[in-house]
Amino acid sequence: MSGKGGEHSYEAAAPLVAALVAAAFAGAAAWPLPDFALDDAWIHLDYAKSLRLGEGWSYNPFDHEAGCSSPLWVALLRVWPTGGNPVPRVLALAVLLHAATASVSASLAIAIGRRQASAHRPLPLRAMAMLAGVLVATAPLGLHGVASGMEVALASCLAIAVLWAIVEGRAHAAGSLGALAVFARPELGLWCASAVVVCAVLGRRRDPATFRAAVIAAAGATAAVVIWAIWLALTVGSPVPNAFHVKGRGGQLAGVSYVASEVLSWTPWVVGLGGLLLAVAALRAEWRGQGRQLSLVLGIVVLTTIGVAVSRPLHPGVGFFESRYFAPLLAPATVIVAFGVAALHRVLAIICLVPIAVITGLQDRETAVRVRAAADDTRVLHTQPARWLAAELPPDAVVAVEGAGASRFFTPRTMTIVDLVGLNDHVAARRHFDRAAKICRWIERRPPWAVVPEQWLPILGGAFRLKVVATFDDPNYTQVEPPHQQRVVVVALAPADGPAAACDPT
Repeated sequence: MSGKGGEHSYEAAAPLVAALVAAAFAGAAAWPLPDFALDDAWIHLDYAKSLRLGEGWSYNPFDHEAGCSSPLWVALLRVWPTGGNPVPRVLALAVLLHAATASVSASLAIAIGRRQASAHRPLPLRAMAMLAGVLVATAPLGLHGVASGMEVALASCLAIAVLWAIVEGRAHAAGSLGALAVFARPELGLWCASAVVVCAVLGRRRDPATFRAAVIAAAGATAAVVIWAIWLALTVGSPVPNAFHVKGRGGQLAGVSYVASEVLSWTPWVVGLGGLLLAVAALRAEWRGQGRQLSLVLGIVVLTTIGVAVSRPLHPGVGFFESRYFAPLLAPATVIVAFGVAALHRVLAIICLVPIAVITGLQDRETAVRVRAAADDTRVLHTQPARWLAAELPPDAVVAVEGAGASRFFTPRTMTIVDLVGLNDHVAARRHFDRAAKICRWIERRPPWAVVPEQWLPILGGAFRLKVVATFDDPNYTQVEPPHQQRVVVVALAPADGPAAACDPT
């Protein structure tokens, strides 16, 4: 094969190589793990299990709750084989999606490169595409996302795919991908809206096909938001998931500080500084020419990241549990870094890449340690207590829990699990910031058992008489900084006179 077609075929190897690298790194991070790196992964499996059993979109059978914010991930888990031990099976799905994310990143680099290359300015498309894909493949936050068992890899893949469709001017694909992106993570609605804003700022007449695709992507995302909101309003009486009520509003500018300390610090091309130099060189070269695709990517990444940072409640010292929201947003920026290789002298480009490679190796090794520690946290503090409940309590028991994932998955369907936080109880969710009303909701559910962190005992003690019947100790709980000893207790509950009387509606 020769000519332009042969050249394109040669470039097409880059997405495959990127996918293989991503699968290798993700597989090394995810196996063999004893559990998911976040208990929330079990919540998505709870809803998928309810769907598989014909119980509807439910937490407890037929209760029609809104406790997850990624319905597309639940739908995938519904059809994905998760029988037996679901941990390795779900992690396998996440590895495949991480590989797809790296592949699409390489494809995005090729799409941009073909639009910017010319006879006067040839570009090493295969090398740039491979670099973009490998940077995504080895990203510590992405690898942690795989190990979490959550929708991080799915959202990352769709975020980059939306950009690819926009750059290629494929309006129909952009609309479909925009809708799917919102169903994967609601923040990606802002991603699609930002694309329209940035295209308009850069000049929609410069590339009308790209602007049209961005508009259609935003329209698809908007349609998904409306459909989801209507469905939620009809089922739980509110157009937003329970998490919106439970977690509250964002910390505004404090969220930007969180991104700097907890997110960018785990982004090797930022920490290594060489990546920033490559990105600046790439953007400078682009503005000397006619293209604006890299500027489009940068604008969308920056706008969405700031938007999520100021609108979500983020807490210093809380690691991946909150930094995961930003992993899909930062992945496409690697394409800009990759284009810096062609904008700098080869020697200088290599010098810039060396610290990125070194820091990536160090952070990936540390990420492997972190995800294994987090998986142990989940196993000891969530899965082991859940299995105890299934083995020791009556099959029709009502159990109040603080960690609502594994406790629902492993217990009999005849057992009722009461989510004390409210993520899977829309009535409790809307009382989250009213302490007295929340306690009244707990009493209303009449649970004779509870599984909570030991520090919750004074809170429950105001509403119930308590008797500890089992304990589960994690000597080094690592999902917050600094790590500390954590104990989860199973307690028998009996009504207390004061709070019950105060909650009497009569």
